[in-house]
Amino acid sequence: MLWIGLILSGCQAPLSSRTDSPTAAASQPPSPEATVEPTPAEWVEQEVGGVLIGIEKPRGWEVQKMDDGILLAERFGSIASGGSAMPGIQVHIFVHSAAGFQIPDGQNAAWSILEQIVHDQKYMGRAHVEEPYGFAWEQHDAAYYLSNNGDGNMTMLIALVLPGARQMVVCNISSPVSESTRIRAMLPAILGSMTVNSVRLGAAALDALPDPLIFPLYPPRLPETPPG
Repeated sequence: MLWIGLILSGCQAPLSSRTDSPTAAASQPPSPEATVEPTPAEWVEQEVGGVLIGIEKPRGWEVQKMDDGILLAERFGSIASGGSAMPGIQVHIFVHSAAGFQIPDGQNAAWSILEQIVHDQKYMGRAHVEEPYGFAWEQHDAAYYLSNNGDGNMTMLIALVLPGARQMVVCNISSPVSESTRIRAMLPAILGSMTVNSVRLGAAALDALPDPLIFPLYPPRLPETPPG
């Protein structure tokens, strides 16, 4: 299967209250609040095939630069291989060629490419997948599909086609089945900072996507046969 295959705030903590008598308390000035400075967010960039991808690493997450892009993982140990369910959300952002796909004139290029992919078993393998949904992401053609590979994880794959339709930036967001509803809730916060060639894409288009996301069942539910 082609894996064509991401929040947090600082905090202020007041000084602990005391149990002085009213007279003693009145004779002392109010205690100032202790301000805890938030840990600066980490900005990560990776250039792949002439395309510069940048994103803010959510505080507390892990990050790993890959040959094809950037991998973000929510929890320690969630950057994992194998078929077992991961312990949190994982986001793989990478660049992939758009060559070899038919893109009719006037059609959303990203939707057209994903439409071809989801119907090709050499890409999807045994995964069950929903039909792609096209949208515009800061004037770029974009689309996503939802899939269930039967391995305990759910995946949302977003593709954004770059000008010239020769390359696309792909965001592969996965989570355990039990946490799949968090993908839609966290999507704008995770991907809202992403830049492509130093241009920020923003979160507005992601905020407008369908909510909730309905991931496919595995195995799929068969159509009910009417009583004969």
